[in-house]
Amino acid sequence: MKTLPITASKEEIRELVIEWNELLAQEKYKEAFKMFPAENNELDWTPELLESAVYTYGCPGYTREEAEREFGSSDYKVTSILENPDKDKIIESIDISSDYGWMGKNDIAVIHYDHVPLNGAMSDLTARFFVRKVTDDKLTLVFIDLHVM
Repeated sequence: MKTLPITASKEEIRELVIEWNELLAQEKYKEAFKMFPAENNELDWTPELLESAVYTYGCPGYTREEAEREFGSSDYKVTSILENPDKDKIIESIDISSDYGWMGKNDIAVIHYDHVPLNGAMSDLTARFFVRKVTDDKLTLVFIDLHVM
């Protein structure tokens, strides 16, 4: 689990999200999943569900064959932010806000990462995370979900 000092800036927190994205772009789903704990409210997230949420454009739980039959495609892939021509827009879309009433007592903020790049372009896929205090001097991100807003 990756942590930052409790005093981390929004830029430092965004860097963690970018690091997570870059692992997905390399199809390292297990490594990306291990970066942060998962908030298992609606789904019991696994690396496999994370991967299926990517290749189905936000509909986790389908196999590639099922997605192909159901949606006509299963070829979505997260691509690098760092190599994207819309890099600045994508990074700006990583919104960190503490104005959500549904946060837990140790949650400092919620991240909405809109425009996750798929197949080289900005998309409507959104990743959500809590910024959570884990000790008096450390915080981490908690993966909530990956879906289309």
